[in-house]
Amino acid sequence: MRVILAVLLSYLLGGLLFGELIALISRVDLRKRGSGNPGATNVYRILGPLFGLIVLVGDTLKGIIGSLIGSWLGVPEIAPWCGLAVIAGHNWPLQFKFKGGKGIATSFGTIIVLAPETLLIIAPLWIITLLLSGYVSLASMIAAIGLPLSCLLFYPGEKILLLYTVLACALAIFRHRANIQRIMNGTENKILRKKAKEDLK
Repeated sequence: MRVILAVLLSYLLGGLLFGELIALISRVDLRKRGSGNPGATNVYRILGPLFGLIVLVGDTLKGIIGSLIGSWLGVPEIAPWCGLAVIAGHNWPLQFKFKGGKGIATSFGTIIVLAPETLLIIAPLWIITLLLSGYVSLASMIAAIGLPLSCLLFYPGEKILLLYTVLACALAIFRHRANIQRIMNGTENKILRKKAKEDLK
């Protein structure tokens, strides 16, 4: 019973979208602006760095807390599943008709708890890719691919942890499939750009 409760609570926590809260306060419909995503990157583009940072921190904390719920309920062995549940809750929130974000900041929060040593590799990968390409989406996908590879290096023999990283990677890539298409078409927006016309409508 505690296992089901922990996973369910993690999922529901994931569905608390900080981007939607900021949008409500700012009276801005993020679904109709920029990329239409309630994540930190789109909030940064539409509402500026302060609100973008708030959403980034909030979504990251959500991943941290969600990953710890199992431990708090006395079933620490299911922490990886709680981590995946909070990511899934962010990506497909019940509260918002299963229309959520990309789950990168929330995934980052789960990694802090479950596989922190992998950050020694995936954090530089993310930064370098962003600086070279200007694409947050590409940086996130490269870091996601590096996650299970880093897990093999730092946590050899941890099969459940490896499965968590593989599934977290797969979720990240799946949620970025539209970005992949835009990158291939040359229409993906870079993070350090002037506001696009559609952002100013």
